[in-house]
Amino acid sequence: MSKITRIVSFLVLSAALLACSGGTSPSQPTEAPVSSDAEKLTVVVLVLDSLMPDEIGLSTPNLFSLKDQGTFYTESRAMFSAETIPNHVAMMTGVNPNRNGIPTNNFWDREARPDNPDGEDLDNPNELTAKTLFTWVDERCRSEAALRNPRIRTAAVMSKAYLYEIFRGDEADPQDNDAGINNVAPDSNWDPRSSSLYIGPQAEYTPDEGTIGEALSRLEDSDFVFINLGSIDRAAHAFGPIVRNGQILLTDQHVGSIVQTLQDAGKWDNTVMIIVSDHGMDFDGGTGGLATSPLTHDIVVQGMLDELPGCGLEPMMAVQNGGTDSLYITNLQASAPARNETLRTVRNCLVDPDGDICQAACDGAGLGSATNGGGVDAAWYVQNNPLDPAGNMPSSVQSSHENLGDLVVLAADGYNFAEPDLSGNPIPGNHGHAVTFRNTMLVTGGASWINQGVEVVPSVETVAPLDRLPEQSENIDVAATVAWLLGLSIPNSAFPDGRGFDGRVLSEAFSQFAGNTSPVSPSSCGLISAE
Repeated sequence: MSKITRIVSFLVLSAALLACSGGTSPSQPTEAPVSSDAEKLTVVVLVLDSLMPDEIGLSTPNLFSLKDQGTFYTESRAMFSAETIPNHVAMMTGVNPNRNGIPTNNFWDREARPDNPDGEDLDNPNELTAKTLFTWVDERCRSEAALRNPRIRTAAVMSKAYLYEIFRGDEADPQDNDAGINNVAPDSNWDPRSSSLYIGPQAEYTPDEGTIGEALSRLEDSDFVFINLGSIDRAAHAFGPIVRNGQILLTDQHVGSIVQTLQDAGKWDNTVMIIVSDHGMDFDGGTGGLATSPLTHDIVVQGMLDELPGCGLEPMMAVQNGGTDSLYITNLQASAPARNETLRTVRNCLVDPDGDICQAACDGAGLGSATNGGGVDAAWYVQNNPLDPAGNMPSSVQSSHENLGDLVVLAADGYNFAEPDLSGNPIPGNHGHAVTFRNTMLVTGGASWINQGVEVVPSVETVAPLDRLPEQSENIDVAATVAWLLGLSIPNSAFPDGRGFDGRVLSEAFSQFAGNTSPVSPSSCGLISAE
């Protein structure tokens, strides 16, 4: 079968599987019998933080070779907001942010700190309202001989401290606000702060050179490994695109060492590796790709918000997340009409400062432009506002959770938010907004049933950032795909809301789906099924 024919065939199959991406789990057939000498399947999810699909090429020989050995999605999407914590959580839960409770990096915890409005990392595992793959493995593949002894051995090696925190499980946090979800930590959960190379405040991560050794040491003894290498992202934020490009070459070498370690351990032939990025990276603010200047490309909203009480409107606070800004009404006793009017005024002053609504505020004095000369692309109400339906969040963006704020603002290409003033975000490069929705998705490995040399292309010529096409991949597809690979057999009824995964199995990557929309999983709780 030619490459083009194979692509067309897979697109047809993807269309047939569209229901899987609309809130239902792939149908789970009866598990295939497991032979007495069954081998273990190894699944590695490798996140190359902020890597763009166009950055895989001849200069990255290991990634380029793995691309040739697998299935590459030319159009893949991060979840909104396109930031690190929500997208890693999306990968491990397979449900949208409006269901898993983690829609952004930074937020105001109105429940725990109602009298102290301030931004903090959304890395509290008790905010997670969906089960992670680590919990599903523990529940579905638990040994009868012990309370927690799953046949699938799990590990997480996260370069960033807040990613370690979000996946450490609920046991250390007594706060009861997670809808009854009690997630467990992976069997091995490395804390990057334990490394001598750990970089503290603001960076809060261990460079790839320190992280990769920890990842390699767990590959031989673990069956499902979740790895984040964060230096591509951190190099961009610290030094700009030139240093970032050099870091991509170094990280490619680490990818090669992962493959070599699995080969040396005799595991590669039974390995599926999903190489993915959490989001893209944006530098271009009319500078030809050079790092943008905070003095000319940062947007400060807090100054305008500070004027609201003097205009008879509710007080508000801004929490910046790079390419997005989360705005909160800080008076938790505000009436619904007062909230809606305040939010309508603020949204219109951000997207149309010269318009009638903004100009009529403050008895006609207006609130002025808070966008530092422009730079706001859009602003969406997190919950529908009947006074201004034009500002309601698009239906394709499934992130309407209270942790996102009351109004979320998107920067235009090349712009950042900085709160409460220009000193609040001095780093180059940003993500979170529409231009950084596009991410990398590659399914590869040594298993014989991985489709090789396939590029899954979109069914339309031009794909907008908010488009959700059935043949696209999304970060929520990782969990559904891993669950199918490991044979977890999770019915929709096992989810607290009965809705199953929002993501789909990336069927184009596996030969089992040729002519079969519901093939048997290749393993049963990680034990490779008999043919």
